[in-house]
Amino acid sequence: MGLPLFSASEDPGPSFARFAERAGLIDGAIGSASSTHATTVVAVRYVGGVVMVADRQATSNVIASRDVRKIEAADHNTAIAISGSAARGMEFIRLAQLSFEHYEKMTDSALSLKGKANYLSPLIQRNNLGTPLTVIPLLAGWDPSHQDGRIFEYDGAGGCYERRDFATIGSGTPFAESALRLGFRTDLDRDAALDLGALAVYEAGDNDPSTGGPDFVRNIFPMMVTLDPLGFTELGDDDVRRRFEAINERRTLSQGVAGGTLR
Repeated sequence: MGLPLFSASEDPGPSFARFAERAGLIDGAIGSASSTHATTVVAVRYVGGVVMVADRQATSNVIASRDVRKIEAADHNTAIAISGSAARGMEFIRLAQLSFEHYEKMTDSALSLKGKANYLSPLIQRNNLGTPLTVIPLLAGWDPSHQDGRIFEYDGAGGCYERRDFATIGSGTPFAESALRLGFRTDLDRDAALDLGALAVYEAGDNDPSTGGPDFVRNIFPMMVTLDPLGFTELGDDDVRRRFEAINERRTLSQGVAGGTLR
């Protein structure tokens, strides 16, 4: 099958979303069917990169799934995470991945990290302002041109904002953000940022009914990834389990009673 041809006035250019719509590959219209929702994701900057941590639970009126992957690599240096409609969010991630690749093939140039962040805005507008299934993404990555980790968050209308410290999305945001505000420092190293991100998601799971915490019975734990000069790296199960066991042991010793320091 050959590539579709467009007139000069209808050429979608480097936008994969416009190309897919005009080629009939996707349809912007969607009904008001109920959908499971995915929460909570945090991103934390540290000296040398960014950490992202996400719970695994998808919720409707009951727990719909306990092992959803809410963070995916957009490319070697970039990660996209989603909250909101779980099914629509998975589609959003795939569309974003294809959009970045399509742009680079059409223009023969690589998008910068800031360019990728801006590129997501019209995709968010297309989904959130045209359908009832809202998706709020979070973009983070290693920026080779700045030699630094960067985080970009969005509002429901596609507004893009860079965060210089941390960001969180999903229904567990109030609880995760409280832990992040108390524990964030500009001199965090990788391990400290991972531990802080784990604590933020643990707090969200402990207080928000829609957020899943570590499941020691089923051996299901939140996703943890790093983005640094080596690219997108997902932590192994043993490393993730160890970090959440340490938090759980501290809570067990205090019997869940709040102490005077960040736990």
